Amino acid sequence: MSIKKYFLHSLRGQLITTTLIIIAILFLLIGILQYAFMRDFLYENRADAIHSQIMGWPPNPAFLKQNGELTRHRDDSARTPNGPIMFQPGMEVSYINSDGSITIISDDQDELSPIITSEDYAQILEASKSRQLKKYYIYADSEGADKMVVFHRNNANRENGILQVSIELRSLHKQLYTQLTIYIVAAFVALLTGLLMLLPSLRKTLNPLTNVIDVVERTNAGNLSEKLPVNQKQYEIDQLSLAYNNMLERIDHAFELERQSNDRMRQFIADASHELRTPITSIFGFIEVLQRGAMNNKTHLVSSLKTMEQESKRMTMLVENLLQLAKLDITNEASIHSVDKFSLTQLLDSMKMQLEMMANDRKLTITTIPNSNFYLEGNKNQIKQVILNLVQNAIQHTDARSGEITIALTELDNQVKLTITDNGIGISKEHLPQLFQRFFRVDQARSRASGGAGLGLSISKSIIDGHKGTIDVISEIGIGTSFIILLPKLEANE
Repeated sequence: MSIKKYFLHSLRGQLITTTLIIIAILFLLIGILQYAFMRDFLYENRADAIHSQIMGWPPNPAFLKQNGELTRHRDDSARTPNGPIMFQPGMEVSYINSDGSITIISDDQDELSPIITSEDYAQILEASKSRQLKKYYIYADSEGADKMVVFHRNNANRENGILQVSIELRSLHKQLYTQLTIYIVAAFVALLTGLLMLLPSLRKTLNPLTNVIDVVERTNAGNLSEKLPVNQKQYEIDQLSLAYNNMLERIDHAFELERQSNDRMRQFIADASHELRTPITSIFGFIEVLQRGAMNNKTHLVSSLKTMEQESKRMTMLVENLLQLAKLDITNEASIHSVDKFSLTQLLDSMKMQLEMMANDRKLTITTIPNSNFYLEGNKNQIKQVILNLVQNAIQHTDARSGEITIALTELDNQVKLTITDNGIGISKEHLPQLFQRFFRVDQARSRASGGAGLGLSISKSIIDGHKGTIDVISEIGIGTSFIILLPKLEANE
């Protein structure tokens, strides 16, 4: 990766760049503030020094001239009646009279410097009378260089003029620039040192993120078991790892459901094809037999047509069951379209004669709680189909004469409990978890003439699920089987 891409597109580079920019801005602000404070500090100190020096000069302005002229000496001093006045190198001293006239005192000053207008002098003289003079003023000379000007009025001669002392600022500026240069170099060294220290620190800090990237790169549809560590001592990374692990679990669960669904679909298609092929093959075989001359024999003709009719009915029932299952799947696990409010007690009473005819010589008992109506909300015909399917299943697995079938209707935890029990051959425990699967038969070798295609229980479960209920089975070999259905109860006044 190029340096440009590293700093622009990588998280580590962006963090380093952002951190250094923020620190550089802070250094810049600190440098500006330091420059301003240092400049004011140096100006204040120089102004205080000038004021202290002026305070040592003679208070009487008569020292300015002696016999009409100021006496000069080789030691760069002005001789006054009260003694000499010492001038610092580069210091320019003038005296502003009360009438605005100016007298140059320093011997190396040939003209007025810096440039101060008469209006400024008038304001300065007025301010001196009211003691409102600033400690120092900054004016430019004829060459544009800044100079510090200090004005001083002696209290003993308030009515007279004031002293004007000006000095150049090149030395102060040089000192400021020197300190600023030192600060810039120190800041640059600090930034470089921070960069060198930040690189390994960021590398160590971002190691958990690197681990996340490595695991994610290894993750694919066939490898969803590798999880990220969730205790890397970084809250954000740990939260990301936890969210990623949860996502992997959801994806793995979804893939597992998809695999199971595909397996069930393949098994469903294979079983449906097998179930449909049997009656079709049988019908086709009888047609061939009839074409070979059996149709001329009335007995063979009637037998063949009767068998073909039975196979056709069986195939029609199978196709109808398949279509019903497909509709239940399409409508989101048997969600109810036609919703009725009906009494399950009254429904059982209306089915009693039909169920007794189905049971034939078997003993059929229907028990309910006296003077009670259990109201349900759902599809009345679908619930009726579930009852018929379960009773038919009990009939197929009980003896034609000694068989007993009991339908009990009770209440359990504000739910309607419907139990259908028989004393048939029972079901082994290893087959119970698969009992509601499509095309599942406990006895695979059982003749199809005596049993269905293995779709009745699957349809019943889909219908009960669509009514937000549950269906379960309890069975023991040689004792019998009980199907237990729980449905949400609806109050009669609702």
